Amino acid sequence: MVNTIENYFQWKTNPKEPSIEKKYENHMIISQWKKTDVLYSFIGIYQIGIYVFYPDKCKRTNYTIKNEVGEYFSLEYLTAEFKKYEKLNKTIIDSNFIQYIDSFGNVIPIWPGGNTDKGKRSYCFDIPDIYFKKYEKWFSAMRQLYPHSCLDGIIDNEFSTDNTKIFLDNMNEDTYPKFLKHVVEVITKRKKYLDGF
Repeated sequence: MVNTIENYFQWKTNPKEPSIEKKYENHMIISQWKKTDVLYSFIGIYQIGIYVFYPDKCKRTNYTIKNEVGEYFSLEYLTAEFKKYEKLNKTIIDSNFIQYIDSFGNVIPIWPGGNTDKGKRSYCFDIPDIYFKKYEKWFSAMRQLYPHSCLDGIIDNEFSTDNTKIFLDNMNEDTYPKFLKHVVEVITKRKKYLDGF
């Protein structure tokens, strides 16, 4: 995948393209994990960015962000409309997040059912700093089960909380780029570690 926002949406909507998890399933360490997931979801982070930079274009509750007519931001909607979010797109590009979204540093082990729960059912925008804080005991057990998973800095940083409302309340045009910087640091650190195998 060529890492631009437009190419990301083209890749994401093409059923013939392999997922990020599938792309690295034969990596020496990743292949040992029974279930995998992406660590940071582009879609979840993008939705939060819409709320940060375009609050008049969305409706937010404690745990959700929807468009102006009260519908969830679907992949189809974002694919068709992403170009109008210029400030958000520039912020994501400047952060280099788009450059690392398909890195194997963004692939993690997960417990059975955790992929779907983290992405859809837990109302956490697929953000590990929320999800794994909420399930900290399971997270600790997973780290013991997979000692080479390199999951440092996810539940013990300035953004980690078990409460989505608190996370969203703290997001603004100053903190959002800082969060993206944190995301990139976690992914690149994991990539460097996993590169060693």
